[in-house]
Amino acid sequence: MNRLVFAAIFATATILFSVDVSISNVADFLIPFTTSSLGISLFLILTTIFILLSFVLIRLIKNIASQIISGSNYFRILHYIVLATQLSLIGILVVILTQILTFSEYSTFLLALATLVITASAAAVCVISLVILLGWYRVNRSSYVALIFAVAFAFNIYIFLYLGITDTFKLAAKSDFITPESEVIYASDTYQPGTINSVLWDIYRIGTTGIFLLFLAGSAMMLRHYASKIGRVKFWTLILLPTVYYSNTLVDTFGLYVPKSDTDFFNYYVYVSLNGVIGGVLLGFAFWTIAKVMRANKLVAKYLQLCSYGFVLNFIAGVGVLVASSYPPYGFVSFAMLTLSSYMIILGLYSTAVSISQDIRLRQHIKDLSKTDSGFLNTIGQAQMEKHVQSKASDLENVAKEQRMELEKKSGIQSSVQQQDIKKYLVEVLQEVDKHKSSS
Repeated sequence: MNRLVFAAIFATATILFSVDVSISNVADFLIPFTTSSLGISLFLILTTIFILLSFVLIRLIKNIASQIISGSNYFRILHYIVLATQLSLIGILVVILTQILTFSEYSTFLLALATLVITASAAAVCVISLVILLGWYRVNRSSYVALIFAVAFAFNIYIFLYLGITDTFKLAAKSDFITPESEVIYASDTYQPGTINSVLWDIYRIGTTGIFLLFLAGSAMMLRHYASKIGRVKFWTLILLPTVYYSNTLVDTFGLYVPKSDTDFFNYYVYVSLNGVIGGVLLGFAFWTIAKVMRANKLVAKYLQLCSYGFVLNFIAGVGVLVASSYPPYGFVSFAMLTLSSYMIILGLYSTAVSISQDIRLRQHIKDLSKTDSGFLNTIGQAQMEKHVQSKASDLENVAKEQRMELEKKSGIQSSVQQQDIKKYLVEVLQEVDKHKSSS
């Protein structure tokens, strides 16, 4: 697909999904709008965008990571889970829309079913992601990035299972069918201190914030490898800026502000919804910006872009509220991106992390080669140095290239070190060896 066409579709989806989650958080204030022809038409547009974006993203994943998916049983299973989930959710949405347009009502059972499908499949994606990351850490004990992301996915498993179980029970307590006259009721999240419900809720609230911080810390550690390419000040600004916006959600997490009027409640929940979305957008923007400077290596740039799109959609999905069961069910299409976006994140993060690890191993291999074959530097004069360094670099370049190809073949993931980078690094190492020998 043309890059501009995809950008237009994704930008449109991001804006509309942001509207969707905002409405889902204040649907009790907007019943005259949501139940009107305009409100139903907007939901129809959201459904259409969801279906279109689902197929576009699955096709994008297949184009970028077909070699990884075909070469790994874990990623192949993940791909089938995501494909089955999206097709199931599309089917449920079509049935709900048919019920709304035909009978002016829809089944609460379908919302409960969708909630179970979304949360169970998202949890399954996180379980497999956890296995993948821990497996990578066992092989590379120095890869603390994999461990940080593994902890984040472990927290996500709890979050998704908690949501799936509690929201399904809350939906089961509602009427069998939702109509335009149905009251929009948000379930209470206040529990008696010390009870099991209170403890589980506190873990959920703190866990959502912890996940964001873990992803941010892991991303910073992983992407610092590319900090010099965009400038360190710009790099750390991109990494830390999402924290500023996302920290505003702590007001709700820790109950630091309690609205006093209906207007305060409306403005506050729209504000919190958009702040959560902006936090995800800014984190995604950091990956997208670094991807832009990696255009020399298109595949690694695409891994980073996959992370970018995944983070944006994942944070939007996490803000939506489906349990209120408004008419029509605003928040559904955004929440339905949870599994697909989680898959995009693990695929992008893992591919990027493996690529970076390969770069480090390749650079060490180049360094070892250069030091091993640097004896010739003792036998030549300073005037001949540049010529011989360039000549020797060309000889070693082929050896390093073979090592790079071997690493890529084993992992199925392309290294971000390109041919010109190999030669440049060889020259730098050889010159450094010469300086060391001259000073000794």
